[in-house]
Amino acid sequence: MLCGCVLRSLTIDSQPPGAMVYLDDELIGETPVTTTFTYYGTRKITLEKVDAEGRLTYERKIIYEKIKPPFYQILPLDFFSELVIPAKLKDEHYFVYQLDPLKEVSKAERQEEVMRNAEELRKRLNSPVVH
Repeated sequence: MLCGCVLRSLTIDSQPPGAMVYLDDELIGETPVTTTFTYYGTRKITLEKVDAEGRLTYERKIIYEKIKPPFYQILPLDFFSELVIPAKLKDEHYFVYQLDPLKEVSKAERQEEVMRNAEELRKRLNSPVVH
């Protein structure tokens, strides 16, 4: 029996380029980045673009992308595409995402948010622990 294979790849790009990409919460690189995969289905893609100090410069983007199999990877055709066809088949998926710049927040708004978060933490610390 001749053996062909299906080479599956996923390329993720962003505008602007240079965003860190996490696929299912694992870092795979900086856009544009290409990786291989084995299984089809819904994948969690997270993009983060940061400056030299590690601060976000664009809004973090989280996408749940459904990667659908081509017709030759659906039962019963997948048997033939994986084992009988003597050629290597390529299944390439390409996604591009637009990143939105961070909204400018005034110093007063940042201070107000910090105070709200501090008050919430204080309330949690003073509440009884339930076991």
